[in-house]
Amino acid sequence: MLSQRRESMAPIRNRCVSAGESQSAGRGRRTLWPAIGVIVFVAGLAVWIAYAAAWDPPRAWRALLINFIFFTPLAAGMVVWPALLTAARAEWLGPVRRSALAAVAFAPVSIAAFALLWFGREHWAAWMHEENLPNAAWLNAPLLFGRDAAALVGLWVLAAFYAARAARLRTRKLPAWLVAAYGGVFSLLGFDLVMALDPHWFSTLFGGYFFISGMYAAVAAWTLAAILSRPMPDADRRQDLGKLVVAFSLLATYMMFSQLIVIWYEQLPAEVRFVIPRLTQPPWKWVSAVLLGTIYLGPLVILLTVRAKRSPRFLGIVVAAVLVSLWLERWWLVTPTLGGEPVLGLVELSITAALAAALALAVAWTMRRLPAPAAEEGERS
Repeated sequence: MLSQRRESMAPIRNRCVSAGESQSAGRGRRTLWPAIGVIVFVAGLAVWIAYAAAWDPPRAWRALLINFIFFTPLAAGMVVWPALLTAARAEWLGPVRRSALAAVAFAPVSIAAFALLWFGREHWAAWMHEENLPNAAWLNAPLLFGRDAAALVGLWVLAAFYAARAARLRTRKLPAWLVAAYGGVFSLLGFDLVMALDPHWFSTLFGGYFFISGMYAAVAAWTLAAILSRPMPDADRRQDLGKLVVAFSLLATYMMFSQLIVIWYEQLPAEVRFVIPRLTQPPWKWVSAVLLGTIYLGPLVILLTVRAKRSPRFLGIVVAAVLVSLWLERWWLVTPTLGGEPVLGLVELSITAALAAALALAVAWTMRRLPAPAAEEGERS
């Protein structure tokens, strides 16, 4: 009888051992990924420092600028998205809100990158080397960096204040203020850090395009973070996120087209200097064609069906491709203006990997400290 009881208990012991082994493997993976992230961040930053200090300073500082204007609006936009949907009375956020609010931990990295850009301004701020500029009063280095720093720090403080209180808020005033601040701050940074690279090119629409494309990158990153989080959001929430990706692909397309159509039908020679190298000269015109298919029109076609938006694997692949393409779009905005070669090398990839690792580590670390999903089910109306 004892032998029979031992045999009957054997499957239970095996299951317990298997469960223990799987838990240990899970803990091992949770320990391994942060270590890999730290290694990638340190290695990428070290390579970039070597380029900035000796190997190729102009290219290194240009790479930092590209990544700052990609990752900063992306991370801040992730925090703004729950605020925007709360202000619009959306009631479907639930647990996916945590993966968006967690991006607020990227604030120190963003501010540090902006401070570095000040120290390396001689290498990328081309307007500093020109005289008798028509907008010289606006393109004054201390004034420009001072207002941008104040705006950026103020936005991150407001975002942190909102993220800390999002689960308990009973008013929509703070979310509305955060949304308005995001639009104003990144319109300003778009004018000062991107459009001003060519001080003779002007576009009143560029600031709007810059912050809308930042929100587009943010919703793509939010969708990817939600899919990778555990527990994964249900199919209805994945479909809602997919709808937002499609909507902002169309809105970003409209904002870019609005700039180009005005230049064309008004015959504005001062603004053609932005269009010619990107749309008519190889190889930049081929990059423009790729961006047209991946950022602007691609998501509309690829995510048109309900099944595509509800599939976690398919949706994850699409938004990851959108994020890569939006990084290329920032490279496409900056490099032709500064006379850089259309080449992606170690210096660009190293600082990109470093900041991507910093964002991933910040989101993972913060998600463990935000309220649990069960406490967030349902938005207050």
